[in-house]
Amino acid sequence: MARGGLLSWVVSLGATVASTYALDAFAAAVGTAAVASGLLTQVAAPGLAALLLLSYVTWGLGLRANVRANWLLLTMTGTSTNILSKAAYEIARRRTSGVRAHRTAAATGYVGTELAKEVPYYLGAFGAAALTDSITSGQALVFLIGANLGAALYEYLLARATGAFVRRRRPAEPPARRPVAAESGRGDG
Repeated sequence: MARGGLLSWVVSLGATVASTYALDAFAAAVGTAAVASGLLTQVAAPGLAALLLLSYVTWGLGLRANVRANWLLLTMTGTSTNILSKAAYEIARRRTSGVRAHRTAAATGYVGTELAKEVPYYLGAFGAAALTDSITSGQALVFLIGANLGAALYEYLLARATGAFVRRRRPAEPPARRPVAAESGRGDG
């Protein structure tokens, strides 16, 4: 498959749509379950803020794993699970020759997309808290904590699946050739 070919773009777009919906559905379900469980109802706002920060660190670790897996997918197949990551990669590849610039562009496209997808979560969680008395700001924070932990798990699992896919597609490396003397047991003398 050619790196810039139409098929790689179509596959990347399809993977982006599927991954986005799956991630958002899973993260929202985990966030909702966190609120419904009531486990954090006794935690005060400063504690919830600390847990939210910790959930972002956890999400960042999952995202980091997925960005690395996406890089391997891009370099091995020319496709991506994030269309903006692929676009940034292709632009950088055409404009620069440095692999570091290509990798940075791909990562920036990926992470930028994920950060932009945070906006609806905040608008939804705190908008709901502002519009109704049945949802508190504490519950909104708990939802975000759960959603971040769900997103972290999803990102990590997607990274593992992507890595397994890339490993299956990677051509087998030929075995290292040993010197003849070592094969026959003879020395140089």
